[in-house]
Amino acid sequence: MNFYTSIFKPKKWIILFFTLSAIVSSLIFSVNFIVDPYNITKHNILHIKYKFARDDRTEKTNYFTSLPKFDNIMIGSSRVYSINPQTVSHLLGGTTYNFGVGTATVEDHLGVLLYLQKQHKLPKNLILGVDFYTFNPDIPPNKYFLANKDLNFLSFSNYHEDYLAKFFSLDAFRASFKTLNNHFSNKNEKPRFDANGWAGAYEDYSKRDIIADEIATKKELLEDKILIYSNYTYSHIDPKRVDYYQKIKKICKENGINLYIFPTPLNPILLKVLNENKSTNNALKEFIAYLSTFDNFYNAYDDKVLYNDIRNFHGSTHTSTNAGDLILQKLLVKH
Repeated sequence: MNFYTSIFKPKKWIILFFTLSAIVSSLIFSVNFIVDPYNITKHNILHIKYKFARDDRTEKTNYFTSLPKFDNIMIGSSRVYSINPQTVSHLLGGTTYNFGVGTATVEDHLGVLLYLQKQHKLPKNLILGVDFYTFNPDIPPNKYFLANKDLNFLSFSNYHEDYLAKFFSLDAFRASFKTLNNHFSNKNEKPRFDANGWAGAYEDYSKRDIIADEIATKKELLEDKILIYSNYTYSHIDPKRVDYYQKIKKICKENGINLYIFPTPLNPILLKVLNENKSTNNALKEFIAYLSTFDNFYNAYDDKVLYNDIRNFHGSTHTSTNAGDLILQKLLVKH
């Protein structure tokens, strides 16, 4: 045996590699199982009050697997975050979950519905808040949608993730670390959503600085941060995404689901900019004309009560909980 082989014994290093791998994998699994940042199990071993996930799609899809079936489901982008699910329950009865996810496109809307169908948790009532930009042909599907194997029907239509595999995820491990850090350091940071998927439970809109909001809105417009919403080449709505919405309509009809739909409100300054441009004005008209073909449709852009109070708008892109209550009253209650 020469000097080289005596120091670098192949078997020794192979055994060491697999031993360390097993230890690391066991550590990741154990921490993720005990902390359970996505609430995959129904056990909260450490009695952790607030848990954190790295992206809202992963958080909601994993968490939802352990939840019972809801009577009412809301789907949309972060503009749907602030809409109180309890208001829906008050108006329609039953239980409600807010399935809003950040910067959702039409692919997310259909993806969530297909996910609910696979989970055998289709609701009685489905409420869709649709952003104008989601029908823009130049806007691609959200990257987090594409990475989410539960929602992405484009690339993983036949994919089924093993239940145990989720506990070996490094993404879940990072979420566990943040959760433990918050729990034991007594920081009391709050997660994005409550048990019903509502972000508004952790935001106090009543103390917002309205003047600062108006300034921020104008600044965002001047800095062209609203390109995703306006995009002046946006002259027509995407036929492919219209087809996705036709599939949503078909699923609802086949399963006896009451479908309610509304365009999410645009900040008054932003709406003015879009209407003043010929291209986006045409797309806006086509967008509303298409949504109006649905039986239960309410055009929030025409809500004078909503638009007469700047406090209903939060920056250039979001709205307050009060705005959501106003829309739900018009959308869900027959006048």
